[in-house]
Amino acid sequence: MKLLALITLMASLQIAHADFTTKQPTVGPEFGYVLVVVACICMQCTMTIFGTASARYKHLSVDFVKKSLQAENDELKKLAGYELGRGCHPDNGMGRLADKLPMDAWMEVNVAQRCAGNYLEALTQIIVFMLISGLFAPIPVACVGVVYLIARQIYASGFKGSKGPGGRVYGFGPIALSQFGLFLSSVFFGLRMTGLLDSLGL
Repeated sequence: MKLLALITLMASLQIAHADFTTKQPTVGPEFGYVLVVVACICMQCTMTIFGTASARYKHLSVDFVKKSLQAENDELKKLAGYELGRGCHPDNGMGRLADKLPMDAWMEVNVAQRCAGNYLEALTQIIVFMLISGLFAPIPVACVGVVYLIARQIYASGFKGSKGPGGRVYGFGPIALSQFGLFLSSVFFGLRMTGLLDSLGL
């Protein structure tokens, strides 16, 4: 985690001290690296979401419905005309049906869902910040994006590991640093375009 944080900090400093011949955004060949990393981040998020299915279908099984949800299944059949199936849709693992899971199974389902949810909550921001900052400093921004990818994997693996929720902190630090650094660089480059920083002598 410390190494990732250091790499992120170094890349952020490189962004801040980048030398440009123009204050306006430019799209050159190097911007392709930013696009590739952004695409990888989107796909990693998608795969994280797909990963919830493993725990979901493992524990919210047909046998679980028969053994633990017979009353709910009968009620649903009367109400809607169909029965609960494997996965117990639309319960995502945090509803009234999953509440009857044993604690270890409930934790596995909900940790997987939380990893996906946390990624989704930050996906728009990291993409927007990378695309904005990448117009001015594509290589450093792409490097920060790679750190973000690695940190996301560490976050999910740590969360699902033996340390439970405490294990996610090893990925959370670099994730937060990457996102906050790219936010600051986006604001910096936007203000630089306006000429306001020049008028302030910055």
